[in-house]
Amino acid sequence: DTCRAIVLELYGTGNAPQHHTKFMQALTVAKEKGTVVVVTSQCASGSVIPGTYAVNKELDNIGVVPALDMTTEATCAKLAYLFGKG
Repeated sequence: DTCRAIVLELYGTGNAPQHHTKFMQALTVAKEKGTVVVVTSQCASGSVIPGTYAVNKELDNIGVVPALDMTTEATCAKLAYLFGKG
């Protein structure tokens, strides 16, 4: 209950493994508890593009925030800053 954010470093444009119902359920529960869930890309260049594939659309429906072109490190730093501000 103390987790305030989850940063997912996913494939390419923000693709998660397909057909992992428990994974999607866990993200849904996290969102319902007020946890911020952000998707970044493992790729060195490019960005997360919401809605590109079916799994992206499912993440969108859950309310996951796409980091777009931010690196994982930038995403974590910005979340830390925002949480520090209250």
